[in-house]
Amino acid sequence: MKGAFGLLALFLSSFVFAQADFKLPSELSEISGLEKLTDSLLIAINDGGNEPLIYVLDLTGKIRAKKVVSNATNIDWEALAIDEKYVYIGDFGNNLNERKDLCIYRINRSDVATLNEVTAEKMSISYREQKEFPPNDKERYFDAEAMTFFEGQLWIFTKNSTKPFDGISFIYMVQFEANQAKSLSKVTELKLNKTSYLKDAVTSACTEGHSIVVTTYNRLIKLDFPKQGLSKSNIYKYPHIQQVEACACLGDHSYFISNENHKFLGPAKLKLLKLP
Repeated sequence: MKGAFGLLALFLSSFVFAQADFKLPSELSEISGLEKLTDSLLIAINDGGNEPLIYVLDLTGKIRAKKVVSNATNIDWEALAIDEKYVYIGDFGNNLNERKDLCIYRINRSDVATLNEVTAEKMSISYREQKEFPPNDKERYFDAEAMTFFEGQLWIFTKNSTKPFDGISFIYMVQFEANQAKSLSKVTELKLNKTSYLKDAVTSACTEGHSIVVTTYNRLIKLDFPKQGLSKSNIYKYPHIQQVEACACLGDHSYFISNENHKFLGPAKLKLLKLP
């Protein structure tokens, strides 16, 4: 019995994590995108109907600067991505699956770090699989809240709102080209459970090394891409349902996730997760 208890303790210890919660200011009550800018700074955006601002945050969620994107409109900003040179904003939130003006903005990363007002290049996108606006309830795959830069391309994961819910996210890849309109074809599908929209709809994505991590309202899921095809594994399950809308990888299995303010699911906050 003592030996069995020792094995159980060892097993449980492998899942121990440290975390800290930071309440976000009211200006970020609708936070929808998050990325690491430097080792000590994050960037964040709000979703649709808010000003076209990029917020620079410290690692406790305090706003240190605001950057106006002077030539952009926030119709429904839902995702941030970043590479060595650029910051990308996904203006492709599409709750009703009826928008025809989806786009991605690209901004020079050094401008975000140094200027108070920045300008963006724009690329329009559409999905070849979408034939109707909106499609019928069984084909509502064309909202998106998750985007990350991975292996030289932007990866977009759609947020499923099918009825009945089938747990499938479409995955698109695109290389940014300014002033272009690109019709994207689905590369593959991420199949999650059919349980519910609250547990199995993809809400954000970030890159860690050779993997992508996506979030739902109840967990973090790691995606790997071996030769035989996509594989997935849960790496963290939240203690309760949370309106997690964004994530950022800090490296070394550490992540920030952010919650939008919700009447029942809690206030807007930043949460640090350190996983084994």
